[in-house]
Amino acid sequence: MSQHRLSARLRLAGMALVLSLLQACATTPRPALPAPPLMDEAFAPAPVLPSSQELLALSPAMRDFMEQAIQPKVRTHGSKEGLLKALYREGQLRLQYDAEKTRTAAETFADGRGNCLSLVLMTAAFAQELQLPVYFRSVLVDPQWTRSDSLIFQSGHVNLGLGTRLQERAFVGTVEAPVIVDFLPEEGPRSSRAVEVSSATITAMFYNNRAAEQLNAGDVRAAYWWARAAVMADPRFSAGFNTLAVLYRRQGRLDLAERVLELVLAQEAANEVALANMVVVLREARRTEDLARYEQRLAALRPVPPFKYFDDGREAMKRQDFRAADALFAQELARSANNHELHFWAALAKLALGQQERAARHLALAAQTSPTPGQQRIYEAKLHWLQTHARSKERMQ
Repeated sequence: MSQHRLSARLRLAGMALVLSLLQACATTPRPALPAPPLMDEAFAPAPVLPSSQELLALSPAMRDFMEQAIQPKVRTHGSKEGLLKALYREGQLRLQYDAEKTRTAAETFADGRGNCLSLVLMTAAFAQELQLPVYFRSVLVDPQWTRSDSLIFQSGHVNLGLGTRLQERAFVGTVEAPVIVDFLPEEGPRSSRAVEVSSATITAMFYNNRAAEQLNAGDVRAAYWWARAAVMADPRFSAGFNTLAVLYRRQGRLDLAERVLELVLAQEAANEVALANMVVVLREARRTEDLARYEQRLAALRPVPPFKYFDDGREAMKRQDFRAADALFAQELARSANNHELHFWAALAKLALGQQERAARHLALAAQTSPTPGQQRIYEAKLHWLQTHARSKERMQ
């Protein structure tokens, strides 16, 4: 059975409700958003969350790896090349891409898996221990939409640079270019355009991801404290405010959700996530005039909502109109080709149409694009069954 492979690319730089994960930052600094309304008493007691320093802290096992695997290569190849050889180029850690949970540097190392932010944190932790300059980048890719139950997630991507930034090289007297280290599953989106983000933003991204994960798991209390930490870590990072608004709406506090979203939209009038969440809040509040105004603003930015064709395709499957479903799934895949659930349903439509080879291709893509190794194994088992069934039919003919 194949693993959910990770591509560490190294190059010389020469939801119903919607939650944002690793939302990209603008090229110019945004002003801090005003402090949002909080509900600390309702969610007390407050848990102890890891500090920004603890996100990058080396565990004893990481220090052992540093001494036994990294330092010998550093002595031979230099700090940057030695670090990258030990971590990725020679495959000693056998890391897997896993989007199920956002991990600290130590957790990523211990588990041998993580999403792009987790892997960035682990790499930065080792680099900082070697006193290498490190800077973080938000990669400008088209938003990737995923869905779980009633939540829709808009995901972005981060990577990191090791060494002196290109624009600083003339001032520090070095000609060595920095190395950009990028982590993506093999089928992930590719882009060379990125903007630098601060360590405070990276911390806020971590907290916001944890908040979204806890909210998706149904633990609203834990989600609140992670979301609160995100907006406190970096008040310029609007994704944390969006997550807080989603949480308030789930608690029935539509008034607080609206106030938080107004703070975002006052500074980011074209923020699709905030607009989509505002539409949900106003619809539940039955404020028809305000709802129509925000729906018009959202439609101007996004005429066809995420999963529109997918949902219509599933309705067509229920009616057993498999040709219509097949066409609708193809439309959704044209704008969201890396969604495992879409590929699975496309496989079902192809199978219903008697197109077994095409169904098998979609199941293989579902496995390749699945966010966790566990989900990948489920799709691979379905693909194995389909292939075995097809061979059995051939032998009987």
